[in-house]
Amino acid sequence: MNDNESSFEDGAKLSALVKKARRRTILRNAIISLAVTIFILAGGWFTNLQLQYRSEKHAMRDIEMLKAISGPNQYILGFQINYGFLHGTLEYRTYKVVEGVPVIWGEENYDFSSWGSFSRFFGDYSDLSLMDPEMEAKGFHYSRPYNRYNGEREMLFYLPSVKYANYLNELPQLKDMDGRKRVEMGISFDKNYSVEQIKAMLPPGVHPVWYWVDTYSDMKPYTAAKMPDGSVVDPFPDWASSVYGFGIHPDSDDISEKNFLDALEYGVHHNRKYKQEFKRIYDYLRKDKEQPETSDVRLFGVVVTGMAESLKALQGQPYVKAAVMGATVDR
Repeated sequence: MNDNESSFEDGAKLSALVKKARRRTILRNAIISLAVTIFILAGGWFTNLQLQYRSEKHAMRDIEMLKAISGPNQYILGFQINYGFLHGTLEYRTYKVVEGVPVIWGEENYDFSSWGSFSRFFGDYSDLSLMDPEMEAKGFHYSRPYNRYNGEREMLFYLPSVKYANYLNELPQLKDMDGRKRVEMGISFDKNYSVEQIKAMLPPGVHPVWYWVDTYSDMKPYTAAKMPDGSVVDPFPDWASSVYGFGIHPDSDDISEKNFLDALEYGVHHNRKYKQEFKRIYDYLRKDKEQPETSDVRLFGVVVTGMAESLKALQGQPYVKAAVMGATVDR
């Protein structure tokens, strides 16, 4: 073997070694890059989940605090949580109790983000209402609301100090029902009352389950509005989804104005999303005092349940300004 052949073989071996080393370096770098990528993705996903867990807990806390002072005769049945990347969804299911019988009522859907914000889905606010022929014949300028999940009637509430063009009174419809049918009804009063006064004036067999509280710091929306064409738009009654109050619990009917104040004060100090609304109501009730008292909680109406035959006793009562049916259950 001459020197040229030896030099060529040495060069080939060196080249092979260099290529092998380069492949090892590329493979090593690829493995390191993959490991770093997996670590970052896993760490990012773990961090995302931890942030979502915290955001979801805050959202649930705020929502449930608001439900403590809203939702006439409504209770939380359960909830479902779905986690995603940077955001998740929270779905609440609610029910009512009408004379011991549960009625599935609806769903509320919320979207929450990993950075702590949450909001209710826009579609949840769509209303289902139909013009009742009898209401139309009487000149009502609004339609009858219904629950969009089960087709049951939704209650309406009328403020005692507001003059409405029409008042819905569905007590006469009770005479056409089976007397043993279980009925929920929203009663709007002629003035404000206390819990004890309400309990004393309701007829036997008419059971109060939720009390509508005066939280109306701004009455401008409830004044008749004159339109550019000269016509006048009269105020509308409040839907059940927009009123505040407090009620009994499925496992206890011990209730007083203090329950509302306790829930209100807790919301003022611990709620984030709805803090300003809690504070608005709190300030309205306390006026110039340091904190509101039970005597400051005045009730504009009540949600009652009972057999259709028992609720007939409300007909002609002087304190009933309006009576609007809600959920009904066959015997």
